[in-house]
Amino acid sequence: MMPGQIPDPSLAAGSLPSLGPLAGISATTLTDQLKLADFRQLGTMLSPLHFLGRLGKRPLAIKTEMDEDEERRKRRREKNKVAAARCRNKKKERTDFLQRESERLEMVNSELKAQIEELRVERQQLMVMLNLHRPTCIVRTDSVKTPEGEANPLLEQLSADSK
Repeated sequence: MMPGQIPDPSLAAGSLPSLGPLAGISATTLTDQLKLADFRQLGTMLSPLHFLGRLGKRPLAIKTEMDEDEERRKRRREKNKVAAARCRNKKKERTDFLQRESERLEMVNSELKAQIEELRVERQQLMVMLNLHRPTCIVRTDSVKTPEGEANPLLEQLSADSK
């Protein structure tokens, strides 16, 4: 065939001088495969490594490495899913625990506030009883000590009487 001459379409792909390793694949088969094929698989089929594999020099190492990488990614994704689920469960348990602890502490706090109020009322009752008892008590009034900041009605009454 002369340069610039249009090739006969009825020729097989292998008989064309510029197609080299594709010898033996007819043009219609090749075009049908190109139309219907997955280009990723077709790329590995037409790669030079494919033909080296046929000669026994090197099998499809690229495809197996890609498969291994894909498998590694799948395993890593699966591990990540399991770890994420475990983390979510731990977080939920921790949140539930803190919620229960908060409710318990609120109950303890309200009980303690109620107890403080009961003790305050009891203290007032005791102070009233003490003040009612003081006029009849034979203990000297100057020895009676009341807490600072509290008014002692008996001492106030005595100091008012002495003036």
